[in-house]
Amino acid sequence: MAKIQAAWAIDIGQAALKALKLVPGETPDTLVAEAFDFVEYPKILSQPDADPEQLVREALETFLERNDLKGCKVAIAVPGQAGLVKFIKLPPVEKKRIPDIVKFEARQQIPFALEEVVWDYQQIGGDDEDGGDEDFTMAEVGLFAMKRDQVNRAILPLKNAGIEVDVVQMSPIALYNFIAFDQLKGSNSKDSVVLLDIGADNTDLIITDGVRIWQRNVPIGGNHFTRALTKELKLTFAKAEHLKRNATKAPDPRSIFTAMRGVFNDFAGEVNRSIGFYSSVNRSAKISKVIGLGNGFKLPGLQKFLQQNLSNEVEKLDSFARLEGDDVKGQPVFQDNLPSFAVAYGLAAQALNKSGIRTNLLPPEISQVRMIRAKKPWALAASALLMLGFSGLFLGDYRVLAKVSNHRFVTAVEEAERVSKQGADNQSQFDTAKGSWVAKDGEGKSLIGNATERGMWPDFLKTISAYFPDPVTEYKLDPSKPTDRPKLEKLLVHIDAIKPVYRKDVATDWFGDPTKLKDTYKDLMHPYDRANAPSGEGWIVQVVGHHYNPYASAEQAKLPENSPLRYEFGPLPYLVKKIVPALNNPRLRLFGVHHVALSWFTADKQWTSEKGAQTNGFASNTVPLMTRATPPVGESGAGGAGGMPGMSGGYAGMAPGRMGGMAGGSEGMSGMAGGGMMPGGYGGRGGMGGMMGEGGGMGGMTGGAGADVKKLSFLTRTDFLIQFIWQPVKPEDQPKNAEELKTKFQEEVKKLVDAQKNSEVKIPSEAELETAAIAQSKAIESALIAAQQKAASAAATQGATPPPASPTSTPAATKTAPTAAPGK
Repeated sequence: MAKIQAAWAIDIGQAALKALKLVPGETPDTLVAEAFDFVEYPKILSQPDADPEQLVREALETFLERNDLKGCKVAIAVPGQAGLVKFIKLPPVEKKRIPDIVKFEARQQIPFALEEVVWDYQQIGGDDEDGGDEDFTMAEVGLFAMKRDQVNRAILPLKNAGIEVDVVQMSPIALYNFIAFDQLKGSNSKDSVVLLDIGADNTDLIITDGVRIWQRNVPIGGNHFTRALTKELKLTFAKAEHLKRNATKAPDPRSIFTAMRGVFNDFAGEVNRSIGFYSSVNRSAKISKVIGLGNGFKLPGLQKFLQQNLSNEVEKLDSFARLEGDDVKGQPVFQDNLPSFAVAYGLAAQALNKSGIRTNLLPPEISQVRMIRAKKPWALAASALLMLGFSGLFLGDYRVLAKVSNHRFVTAVEEAERVSKQGADNQSQFDTAKGSWVAKDGEGKSLIGNATERGMWPDFLKTISAYFPDPVTEYKLDPSKPTDRPKLEKLLVHIDAIKPVYRKDVATDWFGDPTKLKDTYKDLMHPYDRANAPSGEGWIVQVVGHHYNPYASAEQAKLPENSPLRYEFGPLPYLVKKIVPALNNPRLRLFGVHHVALSWFTADKQWTSEKGAQTNGFASNTVPLMTRATPPVGESGAGGAGGMPGMSGGYAGMAPGRMGGMAGGSEGMSGMAGGGMMPGGYGGRGGMGGMMGEGGGMGGMTGGAGADVKKLSFLTRTDFLIQFIWQPVKPEDQPKNAEELKTKFQEEVKKLVDAQKNSEVKIPSEAELETAAIAQSKAIESALIAAQQKAASAAATQGATPPPASPTSTPAATKTAPTAAPGK
């Protein structure tokens, strides 16, 4: 039969050390006392001239000399006023979540960081007895906490004495464990009991019905009676203490009780106030009696005084109901000090798992160290067994190895290793060669591009060109008729360059960047596009061109704008009323073109062939073009071409007469020079079908076609930059049939019409737009000149030829005259 482990409970009080050794009894409801000890200090610890540390140390030494703690659990008590006790009613919650909720409540209730305290909790009651859900509970939880340094201070004297503590409990909870086990267990009474444990400096007051607890620390103890005697009778503390203990034997007992009457009254008042508060909170509770504990209750006349001033019966504890052990109970010292052993009784009951509350305030790090130490022998034994097993395995494998450890086996292994190494070397060489081939193959593919993707650009240009003004079809003009040529020259649109640039985020890098698209020009955009910013990656297609549409004469101004006889609109109106709206066609939007914007324009009302010769037939102001960007990986052309997907070095077949200043393969299709943008192939040298001659002048109006011309004629030339987003429609998003195409077209029409109706944006004037354009051109020219000067200075310092500046625009000074190009 296994040996029953005993428990020593040690209560270090202010006047004495009380210890009690208990073991389980023959029945579950009894305990047996095997030993006890009562070591009284020479002085009370709180006495002015006392040394508490020395007195406790001497008492523990005396206790260890008399008793053997080997193999026993040790439980100690700490003062209740140093701890925190809270009882929390939990909401209906799953039982497995109780620890998390209690930890949350602990953070709210404990006025210190949880790392600074030692805390524990216990469920006081539940609803299982009421037939509730097994997974849920509405239990009340008791929360107990104490600052870590106070717990360590209480353990330190025992640690110095070589005593290992297993249980740390607050004195009021130990008293509850005592009364619940010894007096209330099995009584079937719902009445509450009041415990008064009178110590030297304070009194622990506990009210309980055996299940729930209410406790309070009353700041009045035995020393208060002693101090009252020192004050009234002018005695020293030691003489007053002696006189208090032997008041009945004093020559004048009446004077002694008179001196202590004030403390008697204060004490009775505190107890009455506590009982009254408890009764007001628990109206159904009934107090049956008051039990006095502790040696302070030996004070002569105290029990009688409390009996007279309290409305409840007052008893002095004189026996333990469930404690057996005649050898202990028959000892005079134990019987004389029995009321002071209640705390030790409750501690031992908890150590033997006989108590109602089993929370432990022993720091967890101490428990962990002891657990590891206790498991060390088992770990060593397991390690020894493992080593023995491994040794057996090694010896078995060694015997097997010895059978094959011969010359033939060794030679075969070496040959296998040689072949394996050779195979690894061959594989490495193959991987290296394959990597080189893949790199070279990728380089070749990047040079030739993707034919399928490259075909997107001509299709795109073909589609776009169909939506530029077509005076031949719209006005039914005949290019071969001399009378129609002046009208055609005013309606014709000349495209100088088309330069697409790729952007990963078209909203940030263009639409939302005022340096790329000024707000003044954004107001000219379609209301729907203006209100709905683009998103994602795509191409910003930049169309640089010019036209010679003059301001409307008096007769032309009278005609409606949509009249086939109206062919004079003005520099800006021709752009915003004829060219840009045509590019906002819903069918073109279905192709992926949207956010069409006139981004820049400038008008020269006195344009002549001499000016055209000076600027190679291009704009006199710098066109603010966007620069190239690195295309997506796997979609670019050769090396640094950066054109449309799969286009190597730009599209060179659209216009035979490319402009040197805008070509060079720097950005996909870098230029489409020459003929005007209109069907039927109408066009000629200089981009206006003879209108400007070789230098862009107007044949028949200026020198170069008629020698008899006397009067110099001026044209109104308007240079412009139109930018729009092209996001090619993915194959899976394209209409699958005519019905779906019709539906999408109607949706596009509806949203454009609705946006136009609700538009209230003020359109800027022509002067505002032209002023903004000129300022932007001058800023870009200044930046270019500064960059070129900086590069030249750096090259001169290094003694090298300065590299050309990387243009961010198209300055007129770098352009060459384009040659003729056929139609579209």
